[in-house]
Amino acid sequence: MTRDRVDLCAWMRRNKAASLAELYEGAVRLLFETRLPGRVRLISHAVREIRNRLPDVISGTRTTGRLDYKSRLDRINKKWQRSGLRLDGSFPEGGFGADPGESRSPNIEVARDVFAEIAALVKDHQETRTKPLDTAIRLFEACAPENQRLRDTLRPIIIQWLQVTGWFMSKAHDSGHVDGDVDETELIAQFELFETYLNALVRGFFTTLDELDAILEDTNS
Repeated sequence: MTRDRVDLCAWMRRNKAASLAELYEGAVRLLFETRLPGRVRLISHAVREIRNRLPDVISGTRTTGRLDYKSRLDRINKKWQRSGLRLDGSFPEGGFGADPGESRSPNIEVARDVFAEIAALVKDHQETRTKPLDTAIRLFEACAPENQRLRDTLRPIIIQWLQVTGWFMSKAHDSGHVDGDVDETELIAQFELFETYLNALVRGFFTTLDELDAILEDTNS
């Protein structure tokens, strides 16, 4: 744990993100001190959680979160069957005729309460699909309000933040790959780039821009 890493943990704790500080410190120790089996996925999951949770913590604005699809669909299922609609995909009486040549209305009547449940679920689904770019912008602007005036300037940097964290997110879940399938040099380079962004958010982006450009150059070479 270098001084910069200790300071970063302290900053997270001061900003009510103690749980993320623990994940970050754990990822550092797994990367540089303790080679536990499955460490790539564990480190990647820690990065994923920090990327997803930090914008809410720092901005104080929480996204709606995950929808409880199971409970909502269970409710729709009950009303669906109670209203006489079928589960096998066939059309109810009065809808499309069994004979393709038979002329019937192309519309199907659905009970008002069934329609309301489906419409509410679609609405909530749409509202919880926060775009990663919007979430990242919220983080960068919450860390430094003056960034609101620099949104266009920061956009390429924010996209790079999404790319480096996306590298870890693609490895956070088990896909049949083992630690040995990931190049250790690339793993360290990606993690250090991730840390550079975090430190830049803490210290002010343009004070570390030269450092960021240097690491990006090394990573892409």
